[in-house]
Amino acid sequence: MRSLGGLPDARLTVTALGRTRKGDREEARVRVGNRGRAVAAMTRLSLREARGGDRVLPTLYSDNYLWLLPGESRTVTLFWPRTAAHAGLTVRAEPFNGSPVSAGA
Repeated sequence: MRSLGGLPDARLTVTALGRTRKGDREEARVRVGNRGRAVAAMTRLSLREARGGDRVLPTLYSDNYLWLLPGESRTVTLFWPRTAAHAGLTVRAEPFNGSPVSAGA
């Protein structure tokens, strides 16, 4: 873990790819990319209310705690119950070695 603390900052992007309703749940797809020159270590994703920033629980992710090489991107699908959240959602990506970024879901 000490070595990870010495990593240069990663520079992430988050792009919303679409949102749909499937029965009693919502689904969103996002693309998380690393546009920096350093690996983005243990990038944690979270679905949040746009107002207040509270996490939407429960949310399931097709992938999480991502490691992204420079120039690499990954598409992730999020699922949550329709009753758990309202309009105005954001997906937050927070690397261990960098600042968090968000995009609308």
